[in-house]
Amino acid sequence: MRAARLVAALATLLTVVVAPGIAHAASITQSFYADSGDACRYGVTDGTLGWRYGTASPLPMLGVDVSGKLTDRPLPSGPATCTGDGYYSRATFIAYAGAVEVDRQTRVADNGVVPFTFTLGGNSTSTGVNRVVVQVCRSPVITLPPSYCGKPVTYLAPPVA
Repeated sequence: MRAARLVAALATLLTVVVAPGIAHAASITQSFYADSGDACRYGVTDGTLGWRYGTASPLPMLGVDVSGKLTDRPLPSGPATCTGDGYYSRATFIAYAGAVEVDRQTRVADNGVVPFTFTLGGNSTSTGVNRVVVQVCRSPVITLPPSYCGKPVTYLAPPVA
């Protein structure tokens, strides 16, 4: 038993020594959801946040991969429970390092579904994202605002042991 452990430990050590730099960054996936806050849920965004960590110690934050969709109702093929209201939906994703905003992305949909994939805070100057705030707002298509927004939803970086 001890011989097998010794061989396994040596094989691992040789892999690290012979092929440095092949370690891969860790990623922790978390679901997200935010809506426009109205009774019909005209605007809804959902998907996943992929928190990417490096391999150095302590683990540096490399960015957050965001993948999902923004839905604005009514949908052409959907039920008629949400009638046309002349508004479009806007989902905003804001990445923070402490209290400092480090990145922001916005996606827009009008009576449809818009899929998206992007990275927040993925540049080399980023100090590390520790939270992402997601909010869906609705604005009139033709006239000037008033616009309205659902509650902002905050997602914290998962703890790394």
